[in-house]
Amino acid sequence: MSSITGFRKRAAAALGATALIVAGGVATAGQAAAGPNCPSGYHCVFSASIANNNKHAYFNSDTDFTNDYFDVYGNVVNDDVHAASNSSNSGYESHYYRDINYGGGLLFCVNPGSSVDSWQLPDDGVDGNGDSGSKAGEASSLRVRSTTTIPCF
Repeated sequence: MSSITGFRKRAAAALGATALIVAGGVATAGQAAAGPNCPSGYHCVFSASIANNNKHAYFNSDTDFTNDYFDVYGNVVNDDVHAASNSSNSGYESHYYRDINYGGGLLFCVNPGSSVDSWQLPDDGVDGNGDSGSKAGEASSLRVRSTTTIPCF
């Protein structure tokens, strides 16, 4: 076998292996993490369940929900969050806090591409409105954070 023919066979094998690796990477590359009923790149909260379209979408952190309103019924978001969905494009977690300015302790957090409905959260007996309900109803601020070690939904 000539050295040119051997070189061609090795080059063809290397190119073929490279093509398989690239094709495999393209075939397995995932889309951006998309939570249910939430636009790409946003962190959404809902006044009822994830299936409800009465929502508010956040692109970044928000220290105070008292001046935010749900899309459909116009009710104030503060202390009326009963579900959340995370459609982050950059792998950011959604961390929801009891009080404004991230005070009062972390209530729950949601991983990119995931969601949580009110029935999944522990019931503390009374939400921020004085009604019985889940801890989700007490959310007053959102901190968008890079991946943490905190267990999230």
